[in-house]
Order: sequence, then structure tokens, then C-alpha cells
Amino acid sequence: MSALPDVLAPGGGLARAIPDYEDRIERRAMSVAVARALADQRALIVEAGTGTGKTLAYLVPALASGRRVVVSTGTRALQDQIARHDVPLLRSILARPFNAVVLKGVANYACRRKLAELAARNATRAAPDVTIHALVDWAAHSETGDRAEVEWLAESAPLWAEATTTPDVRLGPRCPYFTRCFVTQARRLADQAQLVLVNHHLYLADRALRAGSPGARILPDHDAVIFDEAHQLEDVATEHFAARVSTHQLGELVRDAQHALAALPLWTGRAHDDAIRTVERAGVALFALVRAALARDAAIGDGRVPLPAGLFEHAERQTAWFRLDTALEDLARLAEAEAQPPPDGLDVLDGSAARRPPEPDEIDRDAGPRAALAGLARRARALRDDLATIAEQRHKSHVYWGEARPTGTFLTASPIDVADLVVRHVLRAGPTPILTSATLTAAGTFAYVRSRLGLDDADELAVASPFDYARQAMLYVPRDLPPAVAGFSAEAAARTRELLAISCGRAFLLFTSHRALREAAARLAQLPYPRLVQGDAPRAALVDRFRVTPGAVLLGTSSFWEGIDVPGDALSLVVIDKLPFDPHTDPLVAARMQSCADAGGEPFAQIQLPAAAIALKQGFGRLIRRRDDRGIVAVLDGRIVTRSYGRTFLASLPAGLPRSSSLEQVRRWWLAGS
Repeated sequence: MSALPDVLAPGGGLARAIPDYEDRIERRAMSVAVARALADQRALIVEAGTGTGKTLAYLVPALASGRRVVVSTGTRALQDQIARHDVPLLRSILARPFNAVVLKGVANYACRRKLAELAARNATRAAPDVTIHALVDWAAHSETGDRAEVEWLAESAPLWAEATTTPDVRLGPRCPYFTRCFVTQARRLADQAQLVLVNHHLYLADRALRAGSPGARILPDHDAVIFDEAHQLEDVATEHFAARVSTHQLGELVRDAQHALAALPLWTGRAHDDAIRTVERAGVALFALVRAALARDAAIGDGRVPLPAGLFEHAERQTAWFRLDTALEDLARLAEAEAQPPPDGLDVLDGSAARRPPEPDEIDRDAGPRAALAGLARRARALRDDLATIAEQRHKSHVYWGEARPTGTFLTASPIDVADLVVRHVLRAGPTPILTSATLTAAGTFAYVRSRLGLDDADELAVASPFDYARQAMLYVPRDLPPAVAGFSAEAAARTRELLAISCGRAFLLFTSHRALREAAARLAQLPYPRLVQGDAPRAALVDRFRVTPGAVLLGTSSFWEGIDVPGDALSLVVIDKLPFDPHTDPLVAARMQSCADAGGEPFAQIQLPAAAIALKQGFGRLIRRRDDRGIVAVLDGRIVTRSYGRTFLASLPAGLPRSSSLEQVRRWWLAGS
């Protein structure tokens, strides 16, 4: 703690390194709390309002502690931001040198073995693929092999899947490229680093692996973990600990089985072809029946729907399930057998055995396909187990739901409550846990996040934003747009046009559903401002275009409510169509509300309301990112001022925030500061 004042105080290291540095007492208060938690090995929850500078507030005491700390972020974007901006800054300030490493999941790194195979195949083509050549050339000069470096390759490009690998098919020391492997290098560097930057998914995967396989690990042993964007932790844990089967997973399994067997020089072929085709046919048949049942039983037009308790007891669906179950086990057994190397000197071709001398490079040449087959067997059995979990619905602690999208059908068994899992894998796992975000409280209390994540014994601190919201922002809430009546979409679009005229565009339009987004996009098709709509391009590309396009208007749903930083004049207006309540018809939300009711609680007050208040804070937080920012937040949902529960929303927004239901008053406020 003695190192903190020198770094963070006026005239300290940060002030000397950053032009126009602004001392923030909130940042210093958070740093002291984090230092104390690390020293006392006490769990800590910190809400740090927008503009606090929470990243530096926890990095400085973490590095000053001399302990190994893992920082887990909700997004790869924040992970990269810390590595590219904050770490170099602190290296130039702190007297004690430190190593920091970004560690991501295996699929984020190029695989040298797979790239060599790609290059070899490409060289035999009459017209080699220049994109493959460029990717191979990049990997030859890259120090990290990180997917984030390949900005010119589209996020959804199939080529990356051919250039990377998965945990199931990594060869480890058997791989001829092992010593130069990007994943191996990253993990070795992490073993030597004081600061390791990961994301929530990878951190939970490491804790689950340690619990299930003593001695196994992904991350190095560490003394503390800091969860940044901790408001996402419940959703990530719910996803991580769920059982899931989809048409997409089965399609990938079939494709990978075909590729793995085709790459094996000694493959006999016939039985395996039959096994693959059987899995494919059985999967198509089962999901066609399930999709038809979901369409009949759907209580809502789209999105998640609960799986009926007896869904797989229906004779036709049960038969289809058993056929797929058997087909997956047959494929796993055959792949497992093929993954075993033949005895030395024994060759298997066309079903007959012949003696031959072993080739020197045979193990290296066959290791990749055989490892892929061993991984394939594990994946097939995992899918079989997950399908049984979903079909049998025996776990009362889970909710079972399905989703029929245009891209496929998804079946999931999600844990209703992840608090016990978080306590077991994180809070009592050894490393001191610190959770921070700009949005962890609802109406000034941590009660919701404490209950959802099992944080009963954690210390807490809430530091307000240093911004002057009384001067910098205006909240507009019209009382004449009731959201539940017919015609709301048309009236909301008309009001949005009036707001855009005040701000001259420069707006985020945030919607609580994809349906509302589609309707608004159609009604606002003709705007006198450049219009960007979610889905027209990748999220990052849309945000980049917004930043550099004068007067742009961006329309988006949940993925644009958080994690986007657009300081300055480019963003002056945020319009939120409705209060962001999770739909009570969503199976997971309904199950959590029912669980709360069964325990004698009040589901709306304890589940829906605080979750919506935190989500609104996230949307509101897009507007003011610097002390010189100024703008309007419009919530086109009058319930925030007409219903008693609206007080929870208003109490969750910054203190001193002026608000009005008069568009003319908002216009005058805006012009007065222009």
C-alpha cells in the first residue's frame, strides 16, 4: 500500500507520465481497498462508476503486492486494451519490473502444424489461395500467433478454423512443432508472469479442470484473481456449466470426423464412413422432430422456449434419440480404435495386413490425425452425455430449453442458480477474488449481485463517477408514449426523429429486442444522417464506422448496451426504447423467478427489477465517457416515472442527473450548452 500514493497521487508517477492527468480521489480509494483485500486475502466487490479509471485502480496495487495475479475480463476487447495500453504505461512508471501475459483459449492461436498442412495442400493447387499464403506468412513472422493480429481476415472466415486447433486435438510434446507452438509459448510465458490476462470463460474452464482432474490446469497457480466486467460473471458461469447439443455441434463433429479420417494415411475407410453417415442421418432426423415440436409448443414467436417434460418420451422422438445415442457411441468407439497407432512394422491397407519397415517420420506424420480422432471420440461421448442430460431432465437444479433459429436448433440444460458453483470453483478455490464493474449495484445496494454469485462474506466498496452529470447530461422521459399499447413503435420512431434533430444525429438507438430493432430500422430507413444497423457488419466494424462518420446513427440491441467507448462529439444522444426487463417467458428467467418464489422471496423485486436496473445503467453509461462530454439520454418508457418501481431505476442512475418530460426543455438545455 505504501507504493500507491507515489503512483496515483497528484504529482505521482501517473501524473508525470500522462499529459493533462486528472487526479481522481475515487480511483485512489479503490486502489487502497484492493491493496487491503490482497494483503488480508479477503474477497472484495467494487463498483467503480464510469470515469473512475478502475483498471489502473486495481492494476497498481496488484503489481505492487508482488504476488501473481490473474485479471479476468468479460470481453477479449478489454483484455487486449489492458495489454496494449495499461500494461506499457505501468511498465514506464513502476520502479519494480514485471511480466504481463495475455492468455486466451486455444482456438485464438494459429496452429503451426495445421498451417503447415494448409500450406502443403495449397502448394499442390493449380491456383494457390493467396489468403492462405498471407496467413502462413503472417504466422511465420508473428511472435504470438494471436487471432487478434489478423485484422484483415473476417471474423467469421472459415479459414481460421482450418488454421487453429482445439484442446481435444492438441498433440502436446508429440507434435513436431511443440517447442515453437504459440499456445505452448503463451502458457510458458504465463508461468513466468506476475500478471496474467484472461477472460471469464477461460478462467472458469481452468477452475473446472482443476476440480475434475487434480494436477491438470490451464492457468498457472496464482494468489489472486480480479474479475473486471464482473456483472457478466453469472451469465458466463451459466453458459459454461450448461449442457448443450445443437445441429451446429453435430455438423462440426461430422465435418471434423471426415477430415480427421481423410488425413490418416493408413485409414481403412468403409466402417468409419458408415458411422459418420449414421451420425449425420440420425442427427438430422432427431432435430427435425424436435424443431417441429418446439414450433408447436412455442409460447412466444421467437427466442428460447421451455422443453416439455415428456418431449423425449414421445415414441418417435425417443426412437430418434436412441438412434443418435447409439450412432455417437459407435463413432466414438471406432475413432478411439483408429486413434491407436498400429504395432511397429504392421501396415493396414484395404483390410489386409502386410509387413513393412516403419518410416522414420511415421509418428510425426500420423500423430495429428490420430490425436484428432482421440479428441473426436471424447467429443462424441460428451455430446452423447449432454443429450442424455437434456432428454432425461433429471436434474431439478437445471432448466431445460430449446431455441429454433434460422441457423439451426439448440437444446440446453442450464443451471438455475450458479451461486454454489461460483463459490466452489472461485470464491473458495484459493486465490483471493476481487470483483469490479461500473454496474454492480441496483438502487445503491449490492444485494442482487451478492445473492446471484454467493458473495455473502465479501467486503464491498462503491465509488461514484467523477463526472458532473448535473452539468454534462440530461435524462428525457416522455410521459405520453405508453410502451404496452398498439402504435408505440410508430410513435417512438417519430419521437426519435425529433431527438435526432436536436443532436444532429450522433446517436446510439438501443433496443430491448431484435423485433423492436427491425421495426425501428424499417421506420427510420430514411434519415438525414448516416445510418448503421446491427447485423450489417461485425460489431467492432460498426463502432469504428460510427466513430469516424460525422452525424452517424447506430441502431443495436443488447451487445451494444455495454463495452463500447465513444468519447467526444461523435456520440451526443442515447435513446433507449423500453426498460430492459428480461422477458418472464424466457425459460431461464422464469425458472429463476419460480425458484425465488419457492424460497419465499419476491421474484420481481429480487430478480427482474435489479437485473433491469443494472442493464439500464450499462446503456446509460455509453453517453458520458470524459469530463468534456455532454449529451442526452432518452428513455422512451414512461414507467420509469409513473410506476413505483421506477424509483429503483432512477436511484440506480447518477445522482444529480437532471430530467424532463418536455422535449422543448431538452432542446433548450442542449442549445444552452452548444
